[in-house]
Amino acid sequence: MKHSKCGLLLVIAAAGLAACGGDPTDSFKETQEQIIADPGSLFLDQGASTFVTAEVHDAQGNQLPSVIEASNIGSGITVVKDTAFLQTTNGSKLPNRERFIVTAVTPGIATFTLSSGSINQDIAVRVVPTSIAATFSNPAPAVNEAITITAPSGFKFGPNATVATVAGGGFITGFAADSTSITALIPPGSAGPVTLGGLTADFLPGVELTLDTSDPVAAGTTGLAGTDAPGTAPEIPVPALDGTVNFFDAGAFTGADITGDGGLGAQYYKIVVTEAGNYHFVTNWT
Repeated sequence: MKHSKCGLLLVIAAAGLAACGGDPTDSFKETQEQIIADPGSLFLDQGASTFVTAEVHDAQGNQLPSVIEASNIGSGITVVKDTAFLQTTNGSKLPNRERFIVTAVTPGIATFTLSSGSINQDIAVRVVPTSIAATFSNPAPAVNEAITITAPSGFKFGPNATVATVAGGGFITGFAADSTSITALIPPGSAGPVTLGGLTADFLPGVELTLDTSDPVAAGTTGLAGTDAPGTAPEIPVPALDGTVNFFDAGAFTGADITGDGGLGAQYYKIVVTEAGNYHFVTNWT
């Protein structure tokens, strides 16, 4: 009796399997096609190139042999199909995958469209500049002459802004209210591009850039030379109330070692006060 029941169960199970025959995902095959691009968006330095591969998938994730073309190519980039890419097929004369070469030309955001029949996929490309055309109020400042550096449209100076040249780091003495310009001292002996750090671009929110300027700046060759005695010290102008005077120093530090620490000797500068009152000066030397 037990053997008979087991046989009956086996027959019923076999019948159930026969009734459920076929692939339950057949209805998804070759439906809801979409273009899958790798990568799906790009950050590219100006002048750089990279590859984007693309293939068509159905709702089940199967590759569908298809011809894919690039169109609606925005200004600032170029996109061409990579004819050297080794394509494969899957029993079809159409390729499984295509590859495109994207080249960044002009800073900004651009897009292009990948299409296969009626299927489209937009790809965003953010072109990161490698230099900018900043404007200098004086491209040949005297030593310790503060100049205004204005960023081009779409760029601003962030709170971490810096300025430097091949001669060393400069000093930022002020920011414009709208952060589009700074006032800075350029190191003596500077020649060539100025490197600006802490820049932000409207099309790259949250990203700080360090960029060279495309125009050179030439500054005086030596700083303000101090002397070894008070009587011959050069004059530093009195700052405005709550103001600051910045300058690059120079000199041999040959005065007496007034600190007694065996380090460099003293170097003297002077401030001439012409109005009565209480003055409080704070100095800082890097």
